[in-house]
Amino acid sequence: MPKSPITELPPDAVEVEHVVLTEPRLLLRLNFLGIIPMVAALVIMALYWSLIAPLRPSIPPERAPLPDLLMIVLIFVTVLPIHELLHGAAIAWVGHKPRYGMKLDKGVLYATADMALFRRDEYLIIALAPLVGITLGIMLLLWIAPNGWVYWLSLGVILNAGGAIGDLYAVGSLLKYPRSVIVRDEEDGFRIWRRG
Repeated sequence: MPKSPITELPPDAVEVEHVVLTEPRLLLRLNFLGIIPMVAALVIMALYWSLIAPLRPSIPPERAPLPDLLMIVLIFVTVLPIHELLHGAAIAWVGHKPRYGMKLDKGVLYATADMALFRRDEYLIIALAPLVGITLGIMLLLWIAPNGWVYWLSLGVILNAGGAIGDLYAVGSLLKYPRSVIVRDEEDGFRIWRRG
């Protein structure tokens, strides 16, 4: 368990950055940049599968149980909430109560903690939890998944990686600052403070 949660800003805290991930220009840019982690995930999953395929037994059934379009929808509607639940689990792990919601007009789900403050490294864990958790979870699952599910599970990793672009943007933003900064998560972004 990490240190006790931060609930108040120090009196000398100065806001140094405020990022609104759903700001239209940034959101458009992030949607295009999301292709990069999707391609990276595609390469990683293809290499991983080429390594483990000869080592695992052929597990029936050979085909997925639903038509392709329904499988895409199933993977999409399964990965999105799991992604946010993993953010929420990380938020709870650092001692805050997660809250979940959606902004349908922006096409995003979110997990946040009202008025919670996080140390930089805690926020990095929260931001990366879904990308790492879903990727590793599916990599383990591929050892026992029926052959017809391999492609679809790998697609889940790829879609999740593309959807994690906002999280990766937050990580990139935070790594510019020392470990002493404090972060407040918001429904559509985050704020960073340093000691004055």
